[in-house]
Amino acid sequence: MILGSPVSVRRLTIDPARADDVRATFFREMRHAAALQHPTCWRPIDVLDADGYLWSVQDARRGTMSEDRVRELGPMTLADAARYGGELADALSYLHARGFVHGRVSPRWTLVDEQGAQLISFTKSADLAAGIWPLRDAVNGLTAFSSPEELAGGRTTSAGDLYALAGTLVFWLTGAYPRGGATPQDAFARAKAGAPLVDFRALRPDLPPVLATAIDHALAADPEQRHGSVASLGQLLVETYRRLAAEVPSGFETGVFLRPTGGMEPVQILGRHGSGAFGVVFRAKARDHDTVYAVKALKPEHRHDTDARERFLREAQALQAIDHPNVVRIRAVGEEGGTPYAVMDFVAGPDLATLLLREGAMSPCRALRIAAGVARGLEAIHLEGIVHRDLKPHNILVAPDDRPVIADFGVARSMSATRMTMTGRFVGTPAYMAPEQFDDEAPTFTVDLYALGAILHEMLAGAAPFAGRDAISTIRAIREQPPPRLPDDVPETVREVVDRLLRKEPAERYPTATAVRGVIEALQCRLEAERVPEAPHPARADAE
Repeated sequence: MILGSPVSVRRLTIDPARADDVRATFFREMRHAAALQHPTCWRPIDVLDADGYLWSVQDARRGTMSEDRVRELGPMTLADAARYGGELADALSYLHARGFVHGRVSPRWTLVDEQGAQLISFTKSADLAAGIWPLRDAVNGLTAFSSPEELAGGRTTSAGDLYALAGTLVFWLTGAYPRGGATPQDAFARAKAGAPLVDFRALRPDLPPVLATAIDHALAADPEQRHGSVASLGQLLVETYRRLAAEVPSGFETGVFLRPTGGMEPVQILGRHGSGAFGVVFRAKARDHDTVYAVKALKPEHRHDTDARERFLREAQALQAIDHPNVVRIRAVGEEGGTPYAVMDFVAGPDLATLLLREGAMSPCRALRIAAGVARGLEAIHLEGIVHRDLKPHNILVAPDDRPVIADFGVARSMSATRMTMTGRFVGTPAYMAPEQFDDEAPTFTVDLYALGAILHEMLAGAAPFAGRDAISTIRAIREQPPPRLPDDVPETVREVVDRLLRKEPAERYPTATAVRGVIEALQCRLEAERVPEAPHPARADAE
């Protein structure tokens, strides 16, 4: 504590083999950081050299490194990434306007908490500002987020900071390194080799096109082709955050308590988690214990839309009757200030789309295990007379032990509903939609089975069966073309299941989710038995 205010104290051990370098580098960084008067820049309050250690004192922050947050909780919401990214861009603009660069922008050197983001580690910035070149490896700190020109031995510039900021945004939004890789070492090697960028647009379809284009330009390999600046990218991020903040209905602000009907305990809103076409999702905590829930509320622009309200309430109430491990559990339904909402279990784990981007195609055994869980979930949903209509990897959460949980029923439809369609528009995501969904026909349960086939194909091949350059080419392929051949290591029996699920005619697919669930479970058991032969019984082995 200093004058009653909490502070953080950092202790740096001096390596006797290079004590002078450490001291000089340390105090150079402290002087540089202390001169930066920006709230997002880490700034020391005091420093000293005592007891064989170097000490620094700075304002206390209880945040976590953004890298650790993404690894623990999965990709950030667009709102959080836009907020933090806008703050980093503002700090970098401040540095660049004064002739400095940071040089180490990455998830590892960004602290995040409820107060926002804080850019730390100014060692490299201080050395560059002092005219030191070339830098020692420890100070240079090249990573998978460093620009191609830095990886080739060039000096960091403001264009390099722009590249690193865009790469950090990709990691926050997808959990993937800018140029792929399963580990930091693998990601660094891929970056040095100039591997292609990950397809972050496919993984985050909620990303506004103008922002996605700006990130693409910022990640250009040639610095001369990096259009814009950290200031222009920051402005887009700020505008995105403000738009998303406007999606929060009145009465759902962070910190408020909701009191659902039906006797459920009050829950406190912890913050915005994500959004879909009709609803916005918040993280919430029980008032009397630490159980975390998800709260989905109708977006403000749909609050006075009678059809949207009917759809939201009808499906939420119908789903309340489903208690199944492969379907997100709705605990209560309520209304706050005229906005309906549902309280659901919060599923810890990435969605299937994120998992596929990180790990690529799965083994047939694992793909069947996940597909069987999805089929069981569809079975439970269909028994309640509900068609999901937008089943896709983004709407399947993967809980521990590869347990899939079907979520996001924003465009689901009850088979008994009569006014739940939007005339002149198809509803869903083209790559996973059955051919008949493009003809404005009343959806049947088999459209969900077709989507399951497309998802199973993607798990086995690493790509959806029909993914054209745009929606029109995708729709044409779904209508006219046969699905591409699966990899050679996929057993013929599995190919037959995928082929039948992806038939153009609904009547040629499996008749029910129950039927396909039984087929997939039987195949799963057979493949797992073949993969891990049963060990011989000791007594039988002795007899032989």
